[in-house]
Amino acid sequence: MGKLIAVLSFVMCSLALGAQDPVFSQFYAHPLELNPALAGNSGGTRIGMNYRNQYNLLSSNYVTYAIGADQYLPSLNSGIGISLMADEAGQGIYKTYNGELSYSYEVRFKDDTKVRMGIQVGFINVSLDYERFLFMDQIDPVHGPISPGGLPYPSAEIPPDFKNKTSLDMGAGGVVSNEKFYVGIGIKHANRPDINFYSAESNTKKGMAMRLTAMGGFRIPIGQERYGRRSEMALVPNILVVKQSNLGQINVGALVEMRSLNFGLYYRNGFYNPDAVIAMVGYNAGAFKVGYSYDATISKLGIGSGGAHELSLSYVFYQDNGGKYHDCTKIFR
Repeated sequence: MGKLIAVLSFVMCSLALGAQDPVFSQFYAHPLELNPALAGNSGGTRIGMNYRNQYNLLSSNYVTYAIGADQYLPSLNSGIGISLMADEAGQGIYKTYNGELSYSYEVRFKDDTKVRMGIQVGFINVSLDYERFLFMDQIDPVHGPISPGGLPYPSAEIPPDFKNKTSLDMGAGGVVSNEKFYVGIGIKHANRPDINFYSAESNTKKGMAMRLTAMGGFRIPIGQERYGRRSEMALVPNILVVKQSNLGQINVGALVEMRSLNFGLYYRNGFYNPDAVIAMVGYNAGAFKVGYSYDATISKLGIGSGGAHELSLSYVFYQDNGGKYHDCTKIFR
């Protein structure tokens, strides 16, 4: 009937409002969402698209879309970028849209270590399709939710003051990298944007919880240099830690990069419980990259939830290949 029973509605809505931001399993394929300091990291012009469908076998799945583009400005040692994301929960009952502009500045040291700092400014929009909610007091024991006259029964529940809310959203981050390792820290929702649907909550609550992201990794070449060129095969172990309010996740695993193929295996823990084992595969054709990953759910939801399918596409129109960008952040290009 296109509606949810009240208990399920409130559970879904509470999760949507209080849960952490969506985070792609292929987190390296949407770098601006993690850290604005990665704007311009490709050394050229990069565009990318991402799609994620989580728990597709459940009635209330999560679908996330994202697109981003960034540009390196060599004369300014800077990078600029733009990113857009849309997230739908509960068959579109709760929707979130983000749009952000990013700027980064790079400082390079003699040992080829790079320090990048970035800022991010944009908006966050949330909307609630309240008319699709079905509360317990609307269900008649004889006729169900629809009266004999064909109209739904009324509810005594107080509707929200707002069904659509837009707020300023700000963030910042930094990344340190060289040929062997990278580490980075990012902050999202630093200004605690107000996304409450009730005016009373806006006056008493601080707003959306800040999201803290920490990441790091190594790049271990496999094989020897040939004709003065670095080996194109490498093992890239890395870790991503995300914390937002009292929720979070830890992703740890590794990619094996080859000339035109890469594959990897990750484990994700939800701080308090195991969440998923993630298998990834990708294909590189010059400047074009495509990746697919599948999250095998190992939480109490089990594989019957459908896990999560994810697809990423990216293209770099121009990239400096003069040896300047052979560092660990290649994973984000």
